[in-house]
Amino acid sequence: MSRDLFNINAEHGLLGAIFVDPSLLDDIASKVNIADFYEIENAALYQAILDCQASGDPVDVVTVSIHHPSLPSGESMLAHAAEIHSKAQGTSSWRTYARVIRERAVCRKVVEAAQAITESASEDLPVADIIARGQMAMADLRDLEDGEPDYHRIKDILPEVVEAIDARYNGTASKGLSTGLPDLDEIIRGLRPGNMIVIAGLTGTGKTVLGLQIAQHVTTQLGGAGLAFSMEMTRQELATRGIASMGGVHLGRLDEGNIEDDDWPKITSAVGRLAEARLYVNDQAGLTLPRIRSIARQCQKREGLDVLLIDYITLIGSEGGQNRTLEVGKISTGLKNLAKELQVPVIVLAQLNRGSTNRTDKRPRPSDLRDSGQIEQDADVVILLNRDMETEQGQNGVTQLIVGKCRHGKPGECVVQAQGQFVRFVPFGGKPPSDELVEMGRVLKFSSRSKGRKDHETF
Repeated sequence: MSRDLFNINAEHGLLGAIFVDPSLLDDIASKVNIADFYEIENAALYQAILDCQASGDPVDVVTVSIHHPSLPSGESMLAHAAEIHSKAQGTSSWRTYARVIRERAVCRKVVEAAQAITESASEDLPVADIIARGQMAMADLRDLEDGEPDYHRIKDILPEVVEAIDARYNGTASKGLSTGLPDLDEIIRGLRPGNMIVIAGLTGTGKTVLGLQIAQHVTTQLGGAGLAFSMEMTRQELATRGIASMGGVHLGRLDEGNIEDDDWPKITSAVGRLAEARLYVNDQAGLTLPRIRSIARQCQKREGLDVLLIDYITLIGSEGGQNRTLEVGKISTGLKNLAKELQVPVIVLAQLNRGSTNRTDKRPRPSDLRDSGQIEQDADVVILLNRDMETEQGQNGVTQLIVGKCRHGKPGECVVQAQGQFVRFVPFGGKPPSDELVEMGRVLKFSSRSKGRKDHETF
């Protein structure tokens, strides 16, 4: 490796300056990370220094060796620290040392990114995947640049906040995108830019239906642009479901071709509305997160983007051989970061484990999210679908939307009506459950059962 990619003298000079004047450590720690040191022995000494500070111990040659007696090489920490202290040149140049160390670290990251791209190019991968990995690697470098400060004076933030308060008071502020379901909007207060909204449920409860319906509402009713990644259904299936949902045409008749005379005007109307919508679909299977990010950025640049739908998180391909729980957690955090980067709401569909089926009330909780608890941690909003098929109302399509987490509001729930034949949800028009049933915790549990009605088919 070229010596231009590191400077051992600068590393020794910075560590020596800390021993001369430990009060500099707060300023230095805000600019230089442990990983910025090239020499592993110097990185270990810097770690020991930070551990001393965190423990409230004085930072000197002896205390760092008490915290970490040995270097990674097995040599004495005390000897290494004493040598650096003895060669210290004072503190006047510490900022220069810190800058040099940081710059060299960034250069190494650039080289690593280039090597990663080169290795990807040598693998048997599609060109699009190689480009996506390269874009992701280069995007990660932005965090290494010395740009905005890590903190902001509250005085500088106040004008923007007061303006937002005034806009809300005057009714001119955006409250987030509507889902198309008024009762749900009232709870979550709209889909907000930068938020990750998780829609989860057991198999067959309508996760895809709800997610796609929201994307259709944003693009057909609100005039926005949406991108849906469907790794389970084809784009033709999604379009067919869109016609059924928006036209109120029985999906079974569309699939089988048994079209009735009064269906054609509905089909024509739905096709016309969907054709005008800025709704884009990607149905490639096994997409990785870098590839999803690349496609989403392309769409935002070329078409605009107001909402992003991921169906669903577990089907996103992994790039390594990590434990799947860790991999899904990493993907979840990446999707949250993508929402912040694009400044659009990202709707992520997820599966629930069957823990709720063993409870008396059958109600799912955010902790029931399958594959990784990180999904619950990353989510700004968690919407859980609960449809109890052991009850008459459940068999007839009555579904609870339980908002188990909402960063900008209180958790709550509402009831909607699933119209399985039209693959859509509509506001619930029936009699709400009694207070007694709510208190019993079985909102959808009734003693009588229907034999099943064709106008409320399951999804």
